[in-house]
Amino acid sequence: MTTHTDPIDEVDLANLAALHELLARVDPVPADLAERSRFALTVHALHAEVAELTQAEMVATRSAKDATRTESITFTSGTVSLMVTTRVGDDGRTARIDGWVTRGGAVVDVVTADLTRSVTADEHGRFVVDGLPRGWVHFLVRVDPGEPDARPVITPSVEL
Repeated sequence: MTTHTDPIDEVDLANLAALHELLARVDPVPADLAERSRFALTVHALHAEVAELTQAEMVATRSAKDATRTESITFTSGTVSLMVTTRVGDDGRTARIDGWVTRGGAVVDVVTADLTRSVTADEHGRFVVDGLPRGWVHFLVRVDPGEPDARPVITPSVEL
């Protein structure tokens, strides 16, 4: 007979492996759990306002060569709206974002798993970010970048 103070042996390892297999089958970990957890922690740490995804649609554009797939996504919060149109680069590994925010001069951070790119919207709210790696991205909008106590607006993650 073994007790809880005995070292783990082969029987214990076999039982743990069987339990892991059972739980993975009947209650698997959601594929996006890590991303949702990071997002929740970021929102909590920033005390940010969360924008809601209000519209996403596919848009086809014609280039000189052929049709290009783009996606238009709109986020809305109580203080600002953000619309972005994404287009996959010719290399298939990068993307370009053309964006419009309802507040000219707002600073928009485009956050991917590996990098953050900051851009200031022009007086009409327009901005462009090119050469982003494809994958999951979210946006952090600072409407009043000069005001240190202003709450930023953060969007849910979307895939480029």
